[in-house]
Amino acid sequence: MITIRLLGGAKKAVGKTVIDLDRQQSAVSDILEFLQSMSAEPRLLEPGNLIVAVNGVDSAALAGPATVVNGGDTVTVVTVVHGG
Repeated sequence: MITIRLLGGAKKAVGKTVIDLDRQQSAVSDILEFLQSMSAEPRLLEPGNLIVAVNGVDSAALAGPATVVNGGDTVTVVTVVHGG
């Protein structure tokens, strides 16, 4: 099982703080597609507006959207705040 923690706008988009995904392995891109499919506001989950960490490490520092997440891992999704 993969644990997905949602913070900020990601939490607002999905309406939950934690989701347990019943998969043994998944790519970050697949997880984001899954979240968008269940979101009332999918625009808040555009990949360019998010920081996605796998076990506390920014997925951009790993393999980006192709980063593989395994059962037992925690994925944290945070929306990036833009100033004006």
